[in-house]
Amino acid sequence: MTAKQLGSSWFKLGIAFLLAMSPSAALAEGPKSAQEFAEQYMAAFNKKDSAALKKLRYGAATKSKMQDFIEEMTEAEMTSGTQYNKFEILPVEGKQTESSMGPDGAFYKPSLKPTNVVKLTAVTKDGTSSTSFPIGEKDGIFYAVMPEKDEAATPPYKFGWQRFSLPKSNWSVMLPNEPEPGAQALLQQCGKDAMLDPDVYGVVKNTADIKTCQHFFQCGAEGKRLDSDDNKETYRAACTTYEPETLSKWFNDPKKNLDDTVDVRTRSLSGKLIEQKYIDLAGSPGRQFQIRGEDGTVLMGRVYWIKDALYELTFESKLEKPDTEGANKFLDSLQVM
Repeated sequence: MTAKQLGSSWFKLGIAFLLAMSPSAALAEGPKSAQEFAEQYMAAFNKKDSAALKKLRYGAATKSKMQDFIEEMTEAEMTSGTQYNKFEILPVEGKQTESSMGPDGAFYKPSLKPTNVVKLTAVTKDGTSSTSFPIGEKDGIFYAVMPEKDEAATPPYKFGWQRFSLPKSNWSVMLPNEPEPGAQALLQQCGKDAMLDPDVYGVVKNTADIKTCQHFFQCGAEGKRLDSDDNKETYRAACTTYEPETLSKWFNDPKKNLDDTVDVRTRSLSGKLIEQKYIDLAGSPGRQFQIRGEDGTVLMGRVYWIKDALYELTFESKLEKPDTEGANKFLDSLQVM
């Protein structure tokens, strides 16, 4: 996911550091003001008191991928030892009350109407870090506002095989569904200009000594959203380009680049390379490979070195019988102009 995809108000508010657990009813007792809420929340967080944090939030009626994500991020932040030592009560901005896109491509609305934003700050000898999130009032008690799935605001998603190319790119592949989170979701969240940006579906930029830029996109099995509970397969396509100095110093050997890519994929799955062969695409060198992970995951892939760029297509399946027909349709489909 790109920063644009994750640029919803939930992420801008830092709500990923809230604790998301099962919904709870409004308590008879609790913080009666925004300041009292901030004091109680900061104390509970610093004590790593998950039960107290649970009582301080107003959850959605049903669990969602967004709440799972929030739970993971919150636990990680608490485990890291963050200790907040001051807070601010801020006004709510207009868009913080609206539905916005989560990392799963669905749209979420506040579980309560936000009345304020609480900003918590950790000050250490190494500097400061902070997180902000909305709070709201229900029956005289203040709670942390949680994301609630907004089915009415979530735009349609296009299922079925289709050829896809990133904006301003010279390559395309066939996919069993449109890339996540879907064109209509991106249009609704980010506006028309985003649809002309090659970064909008996914980008990783390395600006250290090795300067690279990888654009990618992905989707689930035909007829399934990538983050659906019943989806067990992932189609992913990527193109990595290199700054001239990086290319000449580190990536001037196409054969090594291809071999290294296969090796990285094998190690990332903690798996075993069970098939590899030399291939080409219109004279450009490539590798076809298959990896089986320790957990039984099967990864089928092809990687090519074309005009000083690395193109990689991978199909990953957690099914006992992977959809090899769909995988081959995808892996055979790369076109580079």
